[in-house]
Amino acid sequence: MTKRIEWIDVAKAIGIVLVVYGHVILGLHDSGIWAPSQNYDWQHSIIYSTHMPLFFFLSGIFAIRWVERPAGKALGQKLRTLIIPYFIWGVIQAVVMQVFAKSTNNGQGLGNALQLPFMPYAQFWFLYDLFWIFLLYYFTGHVLHWSFRPLLILALLLFLLSPYLGFWEFWRISYYFLFFVLGTKVLSLGQQLDRVRPGITLIAYVLLQVAYFELDLSKFWQNLLSFAVAMAGILVIIHVSKYLNHWTIDYIGQKSMVIYVLHIMFTAGSRIFLSKAGLDNLYLQGIVGLLLGVLAPLLVYEITRKMKIEKLLF
Repeated sequence: MTKRIEWIDVAKAIGIVLVVYGHVILGLHDSGIWAPSQNYDWQHSIIYSTHMPLFFFLSGIFAIRWVERPAGKALGQKLRTLIIPYFIWGVIQAVVMQVFAKSTNNGQGLGNALQLPFMPYAQFWFLYDLFWIFLLYYFTGHVLHWSFRPLLILALLLFLLSPYLGFWEFWRISYYFLFFVLGTKVLSLGQQLDRVRPGITLIAYVLLQVAYFELDLSKFWQNLLSFAVAMAGILVIIHVSKYLNHWTIDYIGQKSMVIYVLHIMFTAGSRIFLSKAGLDNLYLQGIVGLLLGVLAPLLVYEITRKMKIEKLLF
């Protein structure tokens, strides 16, 4: 495995831990265990401004070779890796949430499963929107044969329009397509990225994050600032990823999609169980939720691998 692929796995591991932790603290906040506070607001801002742009950015890296495939193979691959898990786990989670509807925060259930073909719910929006972004990229890059420059112009225009596209998933697809397109250039800009000083990137990220958190801006300028914060955060994570090297981190990164589709059931489940047991300590809830949210999906994956059905489910 090349060094570049190793850092990509590490970046995915960092990203998925942020996703799980973000959903843990969100659940604790919405359930009232974590009372409203500036500490929560800061953590929420830091995590949610960067973690999902990171995953769309990383997805773009792998689109370069994919877009060269014939239409049937390209579509089939994304149906298998995105849409089939989307429906399988979207239905399973909806059933579980329906059973425990009286204990969950948002009342999700079987109604959400019925809406899956045209409206994602919970964390599954990422798979749904990423599928459409891949199709948009394939149409412009393979069918229309657009080079990077017109693709970037389209992505910028969609990004600028995204705050005003509130219907369906248009705003998210338009917002995240820019990160996806920028990700397609990463491997060809490897040496240039290495020249960016980590210290300067970190300082820029901190300053931008403070501005993003403190300033009350219009939709247009808030959108632009969110892009700057996200890109600075992505660069920080890339720098950090190149210094971390351990098989456990690589493994978590390689199975990030498994963790993504499964973690909510375990983070919500642990919060509900601990609360019913009278264990509402914020730190205990946070640690247990994070550990279960990361490790339990990996255990499920290994069980399905032993049963030789993992390729059908993930």
